[in-house]
Amino acid sequence: MAVLWTCLAVVVTLTLVPNVFGTDNAEQTENRFRDPTMVQDKGHLKEHVQELTQEQINQMSAEELEFHFFKSHDTDKNLKLDGLEIMAAIEHQHSHRQPAAEPPVPEHETPEQTRARKYREHQERLNYFTGIVDKILEQDDTDNDGMMSYIEFALSRRRHEKGVQQA
Repeated sequence: MAVLWTCLAVVVTLTLVPNVFGTDNAEQTENRFRDPTMVQDKGHLKEHVQELTQEQINQMSAEELEFHFFKSHDTDKNLKLDGLEIMAAIEHQHSHRQPAAEPPVPEHETPEQTRARKYREHQERLNYFTGIVDKILEQDDTDNDGMMSYIEFALSRRRHEKGVQQA
């Protein structure tokens, strides 16, 4: 079963993840699930929650925005975000901030070299995003079940806000 999940993660990543080369190191070290600009993004929420009007979204409190962010990424509706759901949320936000840019194809590259290069690039992107997901779960998955419940998500956000205000 673990092999199936690994294969699914690779397929999802290879099809969803944009080119992330050139990202700043701050993004790699921060827990993006704590960032209000990500979890309270009204435009991002409107993309995911079609039944809400823009006016309704504009009137939401920060906590309501965060709840709908969480709920909209819980694709299997089990009230928890697994690694793939977290990865999709991060990738979606990342692609809005940094549109994919295809690196130039080296001259005289053979088809075999192209396949090998693209494979390496995909592996680097997979490692990049799985590293972020692992860090988020390590920091915020307090019951160590490999998923983030809404309570864990909300508590992490509040602890972070409190820490930022005290600093």
